[in-house]
Amino acid sequence: MRIKIISSLFILFLLMGCKNDPQYSRFENHNVPACGITDPLNNLPWLKAYCSEHYNSYSISISIYKNNTTGVNHIVILNTSAENRDKSPSVIWKHVVYTCEGIGVLFNYTEGTVSEGWDAFFLENTLVAKIWEVKENY
Repeated sequence: MRIKIISSLFILFLLMGCKNDPQYSRFENHNVPACGITDPLNNLPWLKAYCSEHYNSYSISISIYKNNTTGVNHIVILNTSAENRDKSPSVIWKHVVYTCEGIGVLFNYTEGTVSEGWDAFFLENTLVAKIWEVKENY
């Protein structure tokens, strides 16, 4: 009887110690023309490479914005890390506005200064659509 209890507890602790691989939910929208092309996710090489590189990231959102006056598109990427309570800050995020050519023009990070013109960008531009997102399910 004692051996059964010890064996059962051993198996229970063994199973509790096993950690499953993270699971991700993904969203892709290939129906939004931007930057003078259809399907920027597949037709902008730098953006396609970014999505491939970050396929299993904790939380990333990619959106298309359009300037209210000129009609010029920009791609905005929000990248957020998992919460780590042992570090300060506990969550790291990076918000970057890119040109269609993949050049970062405005930056906003967890720590550090906000790019001049950051707030004005979001007043002068309208969200067209979210085109890609990955989130780790927890």
